[in-house]
Amino acid sequence: MPEQLPSHLSQKTRVLFTDVDDTLTFNGEIPFETTQAIHQLRAAGILVVPVTGASAGWCDCLLKTLPIKYIVGENGAFYMEQAEGGHTIIHYLKVAEHVDQDLYKLKELAKKLKTIFPDIGFTQDQSFRISDVALDIGQAVKVDFFRAKQATEWLKSQGVNAKLSSIHINTWIGDYNKASGALAWLKTQKIALDECVFIGDSTNDEAMFEAIPLSVGVANVQRFLPTLSHKPDYITQQNGGLGFIELANALLDKK
Repeated sequence: MPEQLPSHLSQKTRVLFTDVDDTLTFNGEIPFETTQAIHQLRAAGILVVPVTGASAGWCDCLLKTLPIKYIVGENGAFYMEQAEGGHTIIHYLKVAEHVDQDLYKLKELAKKLKTIFPDIGFTQDQSFRISDVALDIGQAVKVDFFRAKQATEWLKSQGVNAKLSSIHINTWIGDYNKASGALAWLKTQKIALDECVFIGDSTNDEAMFEAIPLSVGVANVQRFLPTLSHKPDYITQQNGGLGFIELANALLDKK
């Protein structure tokens, strides 16, 4: 089982990969202190790179509002970077011509899902997505965890990828996930895996817990631990963005 996060981390860290919802956020917002911690990490030479299931539109917004330069979005379908002048460059991890046709198939499948699970529908940000479908189970509606898990398994039975997070079911077509997206970006930076840390909160972070040698879960990950084959090494004492601050302080203390 994961251990409590120590107050000092001895590893020389150059990249902190982080989930967003319920990892950077706390009660649906990014606390001021969390944003401040990202600024402090950047000043210390540590790149904070969100790896999220969030929509392309939300990713673009985060690039322009947080002190970050890179983000991996829609569960690894692409990574974005903020170029000179503030405009966004997007790098796809799937063949660009397949993006639109795959999205159409997923939307049709989501409509079929709703006939079986009437309480599960598209997220409010679906129109800002370019490669996947997100279904709301914890934002505008609150769906029982076991029912959300059943819906996730039904999607998998239809031959698509599906991952359950604390707020969404994300479903996509293609041989990629959060980890492959993060590792593709990492390869362009010539940064070693042992110079990276990851922090997340739920089952859709499992690929990252497996891929990154040093991983951390915020305290609210605990309800997902029984379903995870690959667990974080450490767990913070606080939930969400407050737990992120704990990890930032452990890294900054070493710096």
